Amino acid sequence: MLLDETGTPGEDGLVHRLPRPRVTIAEHYERAYREFGSRIAVRDGDTELTYRELGDRVHRIAGGLTALGVRRGDRGVLLLGNCTEFFEAEHALFSGGFVRTALSVRLHLREVVHILNDCTAAVVFADAAWAERLAGIRGELPALRHVVTVAGGPGDTTLAELRAHDPAPPARPDAGDPAAILYTSGTTGLPKGATLSHANWAAMIRNELLELPPGADHDLVLHVAPLSHLSGYVAPSYFVRGATHLTCAKFDAASTLDLIARHRVTILPMVPTMLNLLVLAAEQRPGAYSSLRTVVYAGSPIAPDRLARARAVFGDVFVQFYGLSELPIPIACLSAADHAFDPGAGVPARLASAGRVSPFVQVKLVDDTGEEVGPGEIGEITVRGDQTMMGYWRMPEATAAVLSPGGWAGTGDLGRFDDEGYLYIVDRKKDMVVTGGFNVYPTEIENVVSTVAGVAEVAVVGVPDETWGEALKAIVVVRDGHTVTADDVVAVCAEHLASYKKPRSVEFAAELPKTGSGKIMRRRLRDQYWAGAERKVGG
Repeated sequence: MLLDETGTPGEDGLVHRLPRPRVTIAEHYERAYREFGSRIAVRDGDTELTYRELGDRVHRIAGGLTALGVRRGDRGVLLLGNCTEFFEAEHALFSGGFVRTALSVRLHLREVVHILNDCTAAVVFADAAWAERLAGIRGELPALRHVVTVAGGPGDTTLAELRAHDPAPPARPDAGDPAAILYTSGTTGLPKGATLSHANWAAMIRNELLELPPGADHDLVLHVAPLSHLSGYVAPSYFVRGATHLTCAKFDAASTLDLIARHRVTILPMVPTMLNLLVLAAEQRPGAYSSLRTVVYAGSPIAPDRLARARAVFGDVFVQFYGLSELPIPIACLSAADHAFDPGAGVPARLASAGRVSPFVQVKLVDDTGEEVGPGEIGEITVRGDQTMMGYWRMPEATAAVLSPGGWAGTGDLGRFDDEGYLYIVDRKKDMVVTGGFNVYPTEIENVVSTVAGVAEVAVVGVPDETWGEALKAIVVVRDGHTVTADDVVAVCAEHLASYKKPRSVEFAAELPKTGSGKIMRRRLRDQYWAGAERKVGG
């Protein structure tokens, strides 16, 4: 019998309401502390914590926060890079029934001020640099009551002092309580706080575990991707499996290869920009990387040609997740088996996809009127599932614009399905370029340009054009020691794309602007060319 809140069956002896999910993140982690007590949970330089030691620190920090007057439901913000203390503070927020928000340490001070005031943060865990910055503007943060310093700098208390408190028992929050606020990258406008419940976060863990290869007792996860973003969303699934987590404060391709070989790393979460750099480095210095079992990547597409090169270096270890802050990974997954192919047969089309939709998620593609499009047609990707956010923090109108009464959430991504059920992300709805009456999707062009030897990164945007309304411009970053010309870029597009998809101009740059999660900020690149224009789209 399925029991609802009353446990009262109908005339047929059955209860026809599904039970509410009851599992919380705190319960997941408490079980891990018990079951894997003697295993190493976190390693950072010379510091090692077992699961039992991590759990003890988590309970003491939660007790310390309670002693400071931080209450269940209050927001706690992590302004920390990748370090052991990140996990201690994050787990304590979950355990104490507080609401976790993690921010990239690369954000501008004004962005951080906006977010702290938006979520009315009660406590911030800060590294020395951020503690110093916050001290200078404390008057602009009326809701902030405590700055907890982790590695020096001015603050109200230290993490070490919180660890000295008596352990507090887990608060046992309800599965429907807010657990985390994920602030959107803010590529357009101010960032919004996508609020996830404990049930949403638990659904993310479940969906990841379903798609990831089975865990092993010796799994070692190397976190070079930001814990504030991708690594922080993959780590929970490996904590519940009892894996060891190795943190690295700063990504460097050569150092990452050294760490993989030295520590026999088995799991590596990476954003695509990092993976591209890692592959280029590994091609120059073949080494002992056979310990890798799974490389999880997400955040933005990788050109199929680059994926093929990555597979040639590291083998069939890649898993791609597609998701958003509002709809956490994985909405869809391109599995390790999907990445495998016969090099002699050419690169399969599916490597350009986001994979197949996860079994616990529903996806449909709709047109501008909300009607579902036909087979093979392009439409906005809309999603329904129990990982869907509760809404945007204190923004009911923005929430209503994304979440429909039927539970469907719009992603703002345009996609299509092929005959085998693979979902292709064509582009962001707002990034589509209309040139000469044709709809053009920058990702398609970027995938082609990236095949040019010597191209490290590329972004394609629409710029004003008197004749075409918008013209395509490619902005290219060239690898050190290589030469790429505008003619090279245009020629490869002419060979593989329709004539109207060729860039009409090519610009070279030392780097491309990115969000804290590693996504290229096309909107920022585009806006510089439209400054002063009456319209921000072409005719």
